[in-house]
Amino acid sequence: MSSSTATDAGAGAALGMLAGVLACYAFAALGWVGLPAQAAFIAVLGCAAWALSALRDARAAWMLGVIGVLLVLALGSPSDGWDPRSIWLFHARRIFLDGSLYTQLDGYAPFSHNDYPALVPVWMATAAKVVGHWNEIFPKAAATLLLLPALLLIARSLRTWWVAGLFAVALLKVGGSYLVDGYMDALLAVYAVAALAAGMRAARAPVSGSGWFDLAAYAAVSAILCLIKNEGVVLAVIVAVGVVAVTLLRERRVAWGIPAAFALSLLPLLAWKLAVSAAHLSNDLAASDLSGQLMARLPDLAQSMLIVQKLLRGIFWVPLALMLVLWSRTWRTPVALAGLGVAVAYACVLYAVYLGTPHDLEWHLATSARRTVLPVLLLLMYALLVLVDQWNPAASRVAAGERNEQGS
Repeated sequence: MSSSTATDAGAGAALGMLAGVLACYAFAALGWVGLPAQAAFIAVLGCAAWALSALRDARAAWMLGVIGVLLVLALGSPSDGWDPRSIWLFHARRIFLDGSLYTQLDGYAPFSHNDYPALVPVWMATAAKVVGHWNEIFPKAAATLLLLPALLLIARSLRTWWVAGLFAVALLKVGGSYLVDGYMDALLAVYAVAALAAGMRAARAPVSGSGWFDLAAYAAVSAILCLIKNEGVVLAVIVAVGVVAVTLLRERRVAWGIPAAFALSLLPLLAWKLAVSAAHLSNDLAASDLSGQLMARLPDLAQSMLIVQKLLRGIFWVPLALMLVLWSRTWRTPVALAGLGVAVAYACVLYAVYLGTPHDLEWHLATSARRTVLPVLLLLMYALLVLVDQWNPAASRVAAGERNEQGS
C-alpha cells in the first residue's frame, strides 16, 4: 500500500514545481529576468528535492527514477537536432544574452519561429543564469526536469505501483530520445496526459478540500501546456472539452470548475499572443491559406493515405484504439473514455494540419510526423493503462459476488 503522506508530498511538490515554473515565466514577462526568475528556478529545485520524500509511494518512485536516469542522459549528451538548436536553445541563448523574454519578437532569424511561446526558452535561460554562463547542456537538461511535476500528477492518478511502472516504461518507449534532446514534443505529450489526469480528478472531486488542489493543479498544468508549443493550446482545448463532455455523459452534470480553470490558464498565453501581434509576427501555417490547401488536397486519396501511413508507421495505436473501444464498453471508465476521445480528436487535427500544410507534404511528414504523433501515442497508452489499473478491483468484486452466491 502507498503511504498517504508520501502521496501528498509528491502531489504538493508537483504543484510547487508548477507554480515555480509559472512564477519564473511571470517574472520574466514583467522584465525581471535576473534574481527574481533565478529565485523561482531555485524554488523549483527545492520542490524537486521535496519530491524525494515521496519515494515511499512506489508510484512516485517510478517517476522519480525515470527522471533521474533522463537527467543523467540529458547532461551527458549535446543535441544536434534542428528544432533544439535553431529554435528552443537559440531563443534561450538570446534571452540569456539580452535579458528579455521578448527579445525574439524583434523578427531576427525568422527561421526560428519567433512567434513560438517562450516559457521553455526562458526556463533554459534562467538555468544558465543560475550556473553563471551559457552552454547547451545544462539548459537542455533543465527542460527535461520539467517532466517531473507532470509525471508526479500522472502517477497520483493511477491506483497501483505496477501500472505506474508500466506507464514509465511506455513513456520511455514512446518518447525515446525526444525526452532528453531538447525537442518539445515529448514534453508536450506528457503535459497533455497530466492535464487529462488532473482535469478528470478535478471534475470528479467536490469543490472543497482536495477539490481546490485538483483544480489548481489542472489550471497550472494547462497553462504550461499552452506555453510549450503552439500545438499545446490545441491539446489543452481538446482536453478541457473532453473532460467536460465525459463528465456530462457519464455523470449527467457539468463540471463548471474545469472551464473556469481553463479560462484562467489561458491568460499567460493571451498576453504572449498580444505581444506577438503587436510585433506583427505570424506563424507560417496560420498565415497560409490552410483551408484552401486542405480542400485542394482532400480529393486526392493518395495524399490522404500518405498522411495516414506516416502517422501510423512503426506504431501500434490502431489496434490499441480498437482494444480501448472494446474495453471501455466493458468497464465504462470515464478517464479511459476521455483519453481515447482526446487522442482521436488530436489525431484528426494532425491529419487536417498536414493536409493543409503550405510546405511540400512529403518533406513535412518526413521531418515531423514521428514527433507530432507522440501525444496521441502517450494518451492512448495512458487510457489503456487506466483500464488495466481498474481490472484487479473489478475482478475482485466479481469473485466476491460469486463467493457470496455460492455461500447463499
